[in-house]
Amino acid sequence: MKQIGIIPNLIKDKDLEATKRITNLLNQHGIAPYMEREVAEKIDGEVLGVEPDRLYDLCDSLIVIGGDGTILGVAAAASMKDIPIVGVNLGRLGFLADIEPDEIEDALEKLINEQYKIEERMMLKATITDVNGEKNVFYALNEITVTRGNFSRLVEFEIYVNDELSDIFPADGVIVSTPTGSTAYNLSAGGPIVVPLAQTYVVTPICPHTMHSKSVMLCKEDKVCINTLEETKDMALSMDGKLKMYLTPQDEVHIECSPYVTKLIKISDRKFFEILREKIVERRR
Repeated sequence: MKQIGIIPNLIKDKDLEATKRITNLLNQHGIAPYMEREVAEKIDGEVLGVEPDRLYDLCDSLIVIGGDGTILGVAAAASMKDIPIVGVNLGRLGFLADIEPDEIEDALEKLINEQYKIEERMMLKATITDVNGEKNVFYALNEITVTRGNFSRLVEFEIYVNDELSDIFPADGVIVSTPTGSTAYNLSAGGPIVVPLAQTYVVTPICPHTMHSKSVMLCKEDKVCINTLEETKDMALSMDGKLKMYLTPQDEVHIECSPYVTKLIKISDRKFFEILREKIVERRR
């Protein structure tokens, strides 16, 4: 991998210290990384400044500096171009970011010498169809959520799986989560933890006002449809924590396994349950 792009989170890497450090190490190996032009102008060294969208056309790998949210922000675009991502963790948890700041030198050496493996993470595709048949399509690595937005009371949700009615319940919303996202919002809502490479996904109600509505695990071939039975126009559709659009009662949300996958470069030897214990269990003690 010689066409390497760097995408820093300018809030997490406020003074671009990590970006400059990584750039210097790559330059020592004769590699001039690609960056967004406005970032490249702040870096001393051999860098190639390009427009943001061009990174995905020119690079064969991306170093993402920040936290899991930064990786989620580039995952969809990178997956469509089949570009693997390696994350440098400057955030709080860092489930997706494989490299800690004190590991940068050793990790880059392994990256350049191709001493790593690539994990392919399932993604979800959401197709929103309005009353006129118009469609909007979005992709998510962690989860897709439909929530009541600014509506003050519970919303009645109708969930279909493979065109068969699965459940009807009043709730604050619904989360449809990948295995990767199972340790995020899904976990907070009482959903199960799923190992990252499992070929399944989870539908979890958010604060359901029933005794029976629980998470449902589905096969990757299954298709979900979410309808709302309320006359509210501010239902919010979010992908990986980012609001994408507001829904009307006439909109149908169809969710299925995406044809794309996010490729995560794994350099460290840390295992999933080791990370789980470190990031969640031990931090809560």
